[in-house]
Amino acid sequence: MMTAVSPSDPVLRIVRAAVFTVVCVVVSAGGHFYAGGAAVAPGVVFAGAGAAFALAYGLNGSERSRGAVLAATIGAQAVLHELFALAGPGDDLSARHSHTSVGMVLVHLTVAWLTGWWLHRGESAFWLLLRLWGAAPLARSRWLLADPVTIPTPVRRTVPVGESVSCAPWELTTTVQLRGPPARRHAG
Repeated sequence: MMTAVSPSDPVLRIVRAAVFTVVCVVVSAGGHFYAGGAAVAPGVVFAGAGAAFALAYGLNGSERSRGAVLAATIGAQAVLHELFALAGPGDDLSARHSHTSVGMVLVHLTVAWLTGWWLHRGESAFWLLLRLWGAAPLARSRWLLADPVTIPTPVRRTVPVGESVSCAPWELTTTVQLRGPPARRHAG
C-alpha cells in the first residue's frame, strides 16, 4: 500500500535542503575562486554550507513559488558572498572587501536568478512526480488506457497497364488552381 508523501517529511526536507545547499555553495565558491584566484578555505565552505542548509531547511516545509525560491537563492548568494569575502586572504578588511562592485553584485544576482530558476524548475518537476506517485493507480495509468490515435491509411487504386494516370490527384489540381488572393468584389 502506498502512502502519501508529506512536504513536511524530515527526510524529504533534508534532501531538498541538501540540493539547494550544494548548488548555492558550489556556484558561489566557484565564482569566488575564479574572481579572486584563491580557493575558499574548506572550513569557510562548510560554514557557508551550514548557513545555506539552515536557510533551505527552514523554508522548505511546503512547495515554494518561483519568487520564494529566487528570494532564497539571492539571500544565500548574499550571505555566502559576505562570508567568503570576509574569510578571504589578507589582513586588511577594506582590501578584502574592495572587490565588491556593481559588476560583482550583477554577477551574484545573475547567478542567483539562474540557479533559482533552475532549482524552481527542479522543485516543480519533483512535486509533480510526487503528486503523480500519490495519485490513484487508475489515474496514473489513465494514459495507458486511452484510445490510441489512429492515422487513416491512404486509399490506393491500382491502374491497369495501358491506362495513363494524371500525376496530380483532383484535390491537388483544384487547390493549385484556387491559389492566389481572393477575387475583388465591388460593393454595389
